[in-house]
Amino acid sequence: MALMTRLARLVRADLNAILDRLEAPELVLAQSVREMEQALDQERRTLAGMDRELERLARRDQAFAEEETRATDALAEGLAEGREALARPLIRRRLEAGRRRAVIRRQGVERGAERDRLAQRLAAHASRLDDLRTRADRWLADTAPTADERSPTWDQDPVWSEPDTGVSDAEVELELLRLRRRQGVTP
Repeated sequence: MALMTRLARLVRADLNAILDRLEAPELVLAQSVREMEQALDQERRTLAGMDRELERLARRDQAFAEEETRATDALAEGLAEGREALARPLIRRRLEAGRRRAVIRRQGVERGAERDRLAQRLAAHASRLDDLRTRADRWLADTAPTADERSPTWDQDPVWSEPDTGVSDAEVELELLRLRRRQGVTP
């Protein structure tokens, strides 16, 4: 049994090593940045939806406050004129409006707390994304081949019309991300 376990561990280690060699670190890094940007955009949309919900709750609270005020005014006017028969329905309307306002306010407080938590999480994620971009830029600069490491295509007779520029897909992706960040454009 121990032999099978060790053999399985060896096979997994070899497979992981092969996969590590197959993955292009630049592309994995660019994909990670893209995924983080997409998650950040989703959080921003969620935050905007929460803001709209809070505005809707505030409008409903205002409407119920106006209803409560109208009922109170009508009740005072009716009692001053001696029309007590109208008092009960007006009292019911005023109490119902007050209870609905209490529910709306409680929902507003709960949604406001959720919104604040999401805003804090969004700020933390934005900071982590900026940090990842900075580290990615630094890593790409450190791993970029120097002139000595590149193949000496300039000294050979040209076999093709254009020399190799040495620009990888990952460098293109990261430059696109930098340009988007400078222009404030999110994918």
